[in-house]
Amino acid sequence: MSICSTHFLVSPPTAKSWRSDAARIVEDLFRCTSSDAWDKLLDLRENLLQGNDWEETLDLFLACRERLEAEHYLPFYRLRRLITNSLSLEAGASQAHVAPLREILRRKHRSLDDIKRTLRREIFEHDLRQAGMDRIPLRVVER
Repeated sequence: MSICSTHFLVSPPTAKSWRSDAARIVEDLFRCTSSDAWDKLLDLRENLLQGNDWEETLDLFLACRERLEAEHYLPFYRLRRLITNSLSLEAGASQAHVAPLREILRRKHRSLDDIKRTLRREIFEHDLRQAGMDRIPLRVVER
């Protein structure tokens, strides 16, 4: 098991500092991962810093996590903490209950689509009044 070092602790996030902290964690991964993982890590880093598309960012995080977390658990634990403290998943105006992102990311989802399928199924199972569960708008937003 390889350990990448990060030189800071995860603290409560502020608007942009959490993004910088997350980008530094990703940057530290370059020193201890093979170059074939760098494209996804570069995309993840850029998306974290830009903050324009949180759904794509979460999808990239999940892809990198699936591939690298077994060997680099601590950096991905720290990234997960920053992400769950800074982003949330909303079900639009449907009033459907959605579990906190912290709880969702404890599971090993492969993609955002996988998360959305699981959540829509859970919403349907817990609230049969939700018609058209495939149309419930689930989106990732910055807190």
